[in-house]
Amino acid sequence: MRKKVLQVLIYCIIVSLILLLVIYSISRIREKKIVEENIQTFPSFCASSIINNIEICSDSLPNVPVLLMFMYPDCDFCQEEINQLKKNQNKLQNISILLITAAPQEQAENFYINQELTQITNLHFLSDTEMKITELFNVNIIPSIFLYDKNKKLTQNFKGEIKVEALLKYLSE
Repeated sequence: MRKKVLQVLIYCIIVSLILLLVIYSISRIREKKIVEENIQTFPSFCASSIINNIEICSDSLPNVPVLLMFMYPDCDFCQEEINQLKKNQNKLQNISILLITAAPQEQAENFYINQELTQITNLHFLSDTEMKITELFNVNIIPSIFLYDKNKKLTQNFKGEIKVEALLKYLSE
């Protein structure tokens, strides 16, 4: 009798765990779909600039294509992506470049200075230490890049490192 009760109990636990997993998966899929719908048009957000703490709002950007990159100073792939942007900055002059980082202020400032990002005049390096913008875009891999056309419609997004030539292809369409 005890053996039978134990088997039923184990069966119920297994079925419950499977049900919870299915419910969790469905909720994550729905959440991801909502985020994808919300970012089809460049969403409204504000963040502080790393260097001068001026608040930059997405609504105030000029009507040019936008390259939005989520990065972290310690990320080797992010650093390579930044180096590619610097090497090709003459091809990116008519684009607003937004770098978003959750790194602490001092670490982000040091990265900005050491990488000589001041030479890219159309670049804004923004702080997202509270992860609000990161959550808005559902970013879980860095670098993550979102490309928007001049009408602020999403043209492409990339997870991980991508060649600048590919970025330029989508930004020029």
